[in-house]
Amino acid sequence: MMTIPDYAEAPPEHPTAWLDRWLTEAEASGELNHTAMVLSTLASDGAPRARFVLCKGVTANGVRFFTNLESDKGHQLAGDNRVAIAFHWTILKRQVRIEGTVTRMADAEADAYFASRSRLSNVGAWASQQSRPIATRAELEDAVEAVSKRYGEAVPRPPHWTGFHVHATRWEFWQDQPGRIHDRWTMVPEGDGWTMWRLQP
Repeated sequence: MMTIPDYAEAPPEHPTAWLDRWLTEAEASGELNHTAMVLSTLASDGAPRARFVLCKGVTANGVRFFTNLESDKGHQLAGDNRVAIAFHWTILKRQVRIEGTVTRMADAEADAYFASRSRLSNVGAWASQQSRPIATRAELEDAVEAVSKRYGEAVPRPPHWTGFHVHATRWEFWQDQPGRIHDRWTMVPEGDGWTMWRLQP
């Protein structure tokens, strides 16, 4: 159990508003792939696994992302819904860390996002058996062509492709400062709100 120091105080803004603002500023700065985030999961043997995914929206209590349920991370999330996330923006010299749990989103929400993607991306969601071995790229391209011929312009969402909501239980915001005397703030839920305190760099 985390000990909240007695000098903790209410944050100046909700952590999701803070993240949303930093994402907007990262995009304006010219940061490449400003929505990219490292998603860490736990495998069945307890070992951590990490990869980059794209943040597809800041929600009321965290973020959301989409994936293939048959991928390695899909199986890991089914076995243990705890996750850790990290954003890093080189130009602005900032980092955000999130810890929490995930829940699978409703089909209607996944359908709406899937329909907004390019047709080729949606074809790929059917053609790729994500995380499974394949002998050659030609086999993958053949699968893409076969799926493309099977469907018309509107490709339906595969049942194994959906999204997750991350429900944050801890946030950390980090801002680079000269001499490595950085600013670090951590936030945890308390009652109906959030409590924040500084961390030493």
